[in-house]
Amino acid sequence: MTEAKHQEFPAELEAPFARAKKLEWLTVAYLLSVVVVMYLSLGQSQAMKTAWADDLLGLVAPVSFLLTARFVRRPANPEFPYGYHRAATIGYLTGAAALLVIGLLLLLDGVEALVGGERASIGMVVLFGRPIWAGYLMIAALLWSTVPSYFLGKAKLPIAEQLHDKVLFADADTNRADWQMGTATIISIVAIGLGWWWADGVMSILLASSIVLDGYKNLRQAVFDLMNQTPKTVSGQENDPIVHKLQLLLKGLDWVRDFKIRMREEGHILYGEAFVIARDTTDLLPRIQRATNQAYDLDWRLKDFVLAVVDELPE
Repeated sequence: MTEAKHQEFPAELEAPFARAKKLEWLTVAYLLSVVVVMYLSLGQSQAMKTAWADDLLGLVAPVSFLLTARFVRRPANPEFPYGYHRAATIGYLTGAAALLVIGLLLLLDGVEALVGGERASIGMVVLFGRPIWAGYLMIAALLWSTVPSYFLGKAKLPIAEQLHDKVLFADADTNRADWQMGTATIISIVAIGLGWWWADGVMSILLASSIVLDGYKNLRQAVFDLMNQTPKTVSGQENDPIVHKLQLLLKGLDWVRDFKIRMREEGHILYGEAFVIARDTTDLLPRIQRATNQAYDLDWRLKDFVLAVVDELPE
C-alpha cells in the first residue's frame, strides 16, 4: 500500500512549532496557578464561579495541543497509510466538545441562580491581621487571570496562522478574549458590593453564553473537518486559498480542457485530487508529473495530490 508523505512541517516552520510548544507549556503552568488563585478567592459570586470554570476549561486546548503534537509527526505506515495528521483534528474536537458541555451546565446553573433569586454576598476577610473586603481579593485574582492571558494569546495567534493549527488558534483566540470575561466579572463583583444582587446572575449567564458560543463554533468546525469539508482558513470563516491557487494552476495548463478539484484537510495537512480532461494527450505522463510538482510548490501543507486524466468528469 502506498503511504502518504509524512513530513508535518517544512524546515522553516520547525522553530515556530517549537515556540508554540513552549508557549503551551507556559500556558498550562500559568493556568494552573490561575485556577488555584481563583479557587481561593471564589466567594459566593456565581459569575466568579463561571470565570473560574472557564479558566479550568482553558487547560483543555493547550493540553490537547501538546498531546497531539506527539502524534502528528509520526510517519505513515501500512496500518495508517495517511499518517497521524488527523490527531490534531481529534484534539480540536475534544476541546470544543468539553467547552460546549461545561458551558451549557454553567448556563443552566446561572439561570437557576437568577430565577431562584439567589443573593450572593461578599464579606470581609482578615489578611495580615487586618480586615478587608473580599471583593478586592477577587478583583486581584481576576486581573491575574486576564492580563497575562491576553498577551499569551497575542503571541500564539501569528504562530497558529503559520502552522495552520486550529487547536492553537482557538486557544489563542480564547486567551486573547479573556480580558472581556475578567472585566465583566469585575463589574459583577462591584455590583454585588453596591447591593445589585441580580447583576451577578445576569453576568454569569452572559459569560456562560459566551463559552457555549465558542464551544459550538469550534465543535461545528471540528466535525466539518472530520467530514472532509472543503479546507477552510485557520479561523474557519472562508475557503482556504489553496483551492483557488490550484484552480488557477490547472486553468493555465494549455493541455487541460476541463477539470474538477476535490480537497480535504487532515490536521495541518491537505490532500486532494484533480480530475482533468486532456485537450492534448502528447507526452501526457511528463505533463502530469510537472503539473503535480507545481501543485506541491503552491503550499507546504499539500502533501498528497493526485492528478488523474479521465474521459468524463465525476459528478
